[in-house]
Amino acid sequence: MEAVKTYSNEQIGSARKLIDILMGVPEKRRPVVTAIATAYIDGVAAGARIAEDEKPEQPRRA
Repeated sequence: MEAVKTYSNEQIGSARKLIDILMGVPEKRRPVVTAIATAYIDGVAAGARIAEDEKPEQPRRA
């Protein structure tokens, strides 16, 4: 069974702000703005994963 992802109030607030911004964009331009926002978010997520992979390993306790 897959673990359920939970979000902080700050994350939920940020998501709501992003939706408000996207909904304020004229419908004709929305696909372009959405694509740019998605690319940015994917880049941030990739950077976080890379940073996590580059952390030095913690020594294991015996």
